Parts: sequence; C-alpha cells; structure tokens
Amino acid sequence: MESTKVKNEVHIFKNLFKKHYKETQLILPQDLALREVALQPIDGNYYVRHLAFETEKQLIEYITHVHIPKHLYYSSAKYKDPGNQIMNEKMWLGSDLVFDIDANEILQCKDKVIEITFCKKCGYTATGESSERLCPLCGSEVAKFEHVEPQCLKLAFEYLKNLVDIIESDFGFSTYKASFSGNRGFHLIVELPNPHDTIDVESRRELVSYIALSDAYKKIIKNVYVANKNRKGSAYPLPRICDGGIRRRIAKALLKRVADAKLKEFLLNCLDKIESGKLKELLDILVNNIDDILNEVAVPIDSKVTIDVTHLVRIPNSLNGKTGWKAFLIKDLTNFELQYHEVSLEGVTELFKIKILVDLPTITVIDRVFKIRRGDIIELEYAYASYFVFKGVAELLTIVR
Repeated sequence: MESTKVKNEVHIFKNLFKKHYKETQLILPQDLALREVALQPIDGNYYVRHLAFETEKQLIEYITHVHIPKHLYYSSAKYKDPGNQIMNEKMWLGSDLVFDIDANEILQCKDKVIEITFCKKCGYTATGESSERLCPLCGSEVAKFEHVEPQCLKLAFEYLKNLVDIIESDFGFSTYKASFSGNRGFHLIVELPNPHDTIDVESRRELVSYIALSDAYKKIIKNVYVANKNRKGSAYPLPRICDGGIRRRIAKALLKRVADAKLKEFLLNCLDKIESGKLKELLDILVNNIDDILNEVAVPIDSKVTIDVTHLVRIPNSLNGKTGWKAFLIKDLTNFELQYHEVSLEGVTELFKIKILVDLPTITVIDRVFKIRRGDIIELEYAYASYFVFKGVAELLTIVR
C-alpha cells in the first residue's frame, strides 16, 4: 500500500515537471555545447552526468522524454569534450565564477533556522542538529527537515546585493546572472571573459578571502583602527567611499551609523578637510561597531562552490527537487520579496490534498503562516503543498480539481 502511494505521488509530480519543462525557457549559457549537463531524475536517487547538448531543443527533448529531472545543472566549466565520462579527458577551457549564499549559513540567522529530525513511521521528532540515523523509539530510519524563514532570505538577498557591488566595483565584471535557488538562498554566476576564466583554484581562493573577509583580513583591519582608538586622530586614514576595495565597503557600512552631516559628507568624499575632533568621533563610531561592520561587509559565500572550477550550477527556471519550486532569475536587484507566482508552476491552479507526517512548529512558507500537526489533512495551492511534500514532512494524497 505504501509503495502504491509513493508511485502515485511520483507519477503526479513527474507529469507536472514534464509539463513545466515543455513550456518554460531555461536560462542557459550561450556556449551550452561546451558545458557538461547533469541531473537527478525525479524517480531516482542517482545522478546522470556527462551529458552534452548542442542546443536547448536537444536538452528539452532529453529531459521531457528520457529523464525528467528533480534537479538540473550545467557545469561552470567549459570543456572541449564535455560529454567525456573521464574528467581529466574533458579538456578544460575555463570556468565561470560561481557564488552561493545560503540563508541558513548567515551568522544572524543561525538561531532562526528550524532543524528537526523525525521518523515518518512513528512520529518521533527531535529539534536541533542531530547525528541520529535510526529512530530511538521504533528503529526506523529517520529523516531531516530544515526550514529558513522569509526574513532570513531577505537578509541573504542584502548580502547578494553586496556581492554584486563587489563584483562590479572592485573587479569590473558586468556580465552575470543572479538567481533564487528555489530553496534557501541565491546564486550568482559571473561569466568571465578570457583570460580571466582560466584563473586557477588558488586565485579563486584569494577572491573568497577578499569577499568573505577571512580572519586574516579582519585581524589586519582591527589592528589598523582599534590600535588608534586613544589617539587624538587616526594615524591611518579613515575609510571613505572613494577609496575602493575593502575600505570602500567599510565606509558604506559606517555611513549607515553616522548621523552628523559633516561626517556623512566626509565619508562621501565631499569634504577635503575636517576637524580632528570630528575624525576622532568617526574613529570612535568605527571602533565601537567594528565587529558588526565587519560582519556586514563580509559576504557569507560558500567557499567550496567558488573555488571549485568544475562546479555544477543549478539552471535558472529549472525546478528544485528539495521544494518543487522554480529557481528563477532575479531581474531587479533593488529589493526581494518571495512571491508565490515566481516559485510556483505556471497554469497550475488546482489544490493539492496532502497528509502531514510530523508535528511542526509555527513556520512561514512564502507568505503564509502554518501550524500543522501529524495526521492533519489539508488542501493547498501547488507551491505550499510541494514544499511540505519535497521536504519529506507530508505525502500527496490527490489533486483536487
């Protein structure tokens, strides 16, 4: 009986995903023929890799007739022979610069992430991180549920904006794609021109240290400014917007904490000279807020993703199999508000009847607050229902037409 339910659930989502891929336009690199394509089928727990396609049409044909993907990726790397199954024989030509910002990894959100270990069979739950693999009550295999509240996604978006600012202002790169991952964060794909696309792993590691402000960078900055706290003026010039680099980033964060008009003008480089007393006031503000300022200007990127020259990138407009949501391209980098219509499947208006498998605390999914218990049977629009089903805490019973 249980097997029949699972097959029915997979069949329904398989048809929905197939329809999506037939009708949507994937956001693909212009040099698709040089990229490896990889996917995880919706009906399997394995990955299909080393695929290569000359055109988007060929790719769509494959993912709608051979393997309908639960997850769909292309390589950040460009290869002479992307379909070769031996990595060393693909003949690497260069790679994009890829960044991943996950809301659950942001310092300010560490205590806001909801993590639950649960057993579908008996309903056992444990809150917080756990290394348990078997249920202590019935011995069945346990599963994990992780949820990030929308306000943490908004904070992650602010860091994405900071990252884009660094990419444009400090490195001078202007060709990039920013996207919502369809789950808990954002991706930035910087399409590097030659010869920048051939920078090696160590060079990318240095970029990560600069962008994320490694401990070494933080130590230097603190030594420069905190050591001058008791002096009449700063022995080292205070940061200003015009300085560029990390000093510019610090000045922007400092500007938010300054009320005095003259100090604002100084930070914005509108004043050539300023009284020493004002400089001391600005230095005090910097020193007293140094940790908060450094945390603000340090972008919490996943270092492994950026360093890896063979990383697989989730394709924008594909579906994320951890939520059933669309990973969509962000066209407006001024503001972000997670919207139902952006993550849901176009044209799907039916309600989905689901059964909740575990007690959950009060959580917000997109724009709706839920307090649900094990055994609850509820009817929801696609994006809400798919979230609970793909997170493993609900099962799909039927579609209400």
